[in-house]
Amino acid sequence: MKQTALFFALGLMASVVGVNAQVIDDNADVVVMSVEEQPKGAEILEVFEPEPDENGVFYSVETQPEFPGGMAELMKYLQKNTRYPKVCKEQGLQGRVIVQFVVNTDSTISDVKVVKPVNPHFDEEALRVVKAMPKWKPGTQRGKPVRVRFTLPVTFRLPEDTVKVDAVSADKQ
Repeated sequence: MKQTALFFALGLMASVVGVNAQVIDDNADVVVMSVEEQPKGAEILEVFEPEPDENGVFYSVETQPEFPGGMAELMKYLQKNTRYPKVCKEQGLQGRVIVQFVVNTDSTISDVKVVKPVNPHFDEEALRVVKAMPKWKPGTQRGKPVRVRFTLPVTFRLPEDTVKVDAVSADKQ
């Protein structure tokens, strides 16, 4: 298997040293060439290509999925659509639920699950609000839409004067 290396050089470096190289981007100072063709003293940086898991889902991609309007709109959506569970409000509980889901190539959301639970009421509400989200812009790898796993914290916070206990510490007692 022929290794590929990256080294940083001026745009004309490849022709100056007399090697066969390919300039990836005319505006960037990055040249790709085989290790054998590399001039002496050039620094080799390994490039890791993200691979999907067994279900074809990526964890890291060139362009991450995006909520319509970006992260600011996602925060507004969560703030507007998340309902504080009544029982948790009455007990003065708060906490942060970590939810994971897959943004599919058709922009839909699937495989929604809680990966860091806090309280059953908070967990249920976090799942509900994430499942109800509008379609996202899918992530891309090599210019093509791919399935991407996304992790999202959903925070439940009361005004400071009403907080009795953090739900995480309450569940551990």
